[in-house]
Amino acid sequence: MSLFIGYAQNYAKNLLQRGPGVPGRVKNITVALFHRPPSGLALFAPILIAVDAIVIVNTVAVTWRNWRTEAKTEGEEAELRPLWMRAGVCSMEIATGALVAASLLIYRSRTATLLSLLPPKKANVAPTALNRRIFIQTAGSWRANGTIFPLSACTLTRVAQKTLVLEVNGQYGGWQFDLDSHAIIENQRMTSVENACKTLATQWTQAGGKGIILTR
Repeated sequence: MSLFIGYAQNYAKNLLQRGPGVPGRVKNITVALFHRPPSGLALFAPILIAVDAIVIVNTVAVTWRNWRTEAKTEGEEAELRPLWMRAGVCSMEIATGALVAASLLIYRSRTATLLSLLPPKKANVAPTALNRRIFIQTAGSWRANGTIFPLSACTLTRVAQKTLVLEVNGQYGGWQFDLDSHAIIENQRMTSVENACKTLATQWTQAGGKGIILTR
């Protein structure tokens, strides 16, 4: 449950513009540091959520209208179970459906599809780790929309052989980067995980980013 509370707090912070990230729209990215098409699960999450809603609505309707006690004698019509009992089971069914939908939304919004290093806002200022920014898109981003974070607040870490996680100060959780055969690093199809990590580590470190990408 703390997982959902944490992401809800993120949403509230971003809605009130108290978090480190700001919504952004970047159209002219010539070379993205990382790009990967969304996975099937992330891409079709809205459809799965719609199916989940339909299933839950029908399940609740069946429970509420048809969950009856066993007939005591043959030919006797069974009575509906008590209101409190049906309401309790329906509540659990709704909660289960809501958790499934929330999990899909979180997965979709935290699966990174693009990462780019942006220059400082002022063109005449030398780029440093303190004034550079990153632009990140997820499977839930619409067209050129995404989120911009200050580079100084970001940490990019390799947590598994083919997985990187970006953490941002003041934000719960992280964004997952999958380094598989679909990943493109600086407009080049990834030839191997280690080469991809070397390229990412070089660019990230030179820009002043924090984190451990190379584990060997």
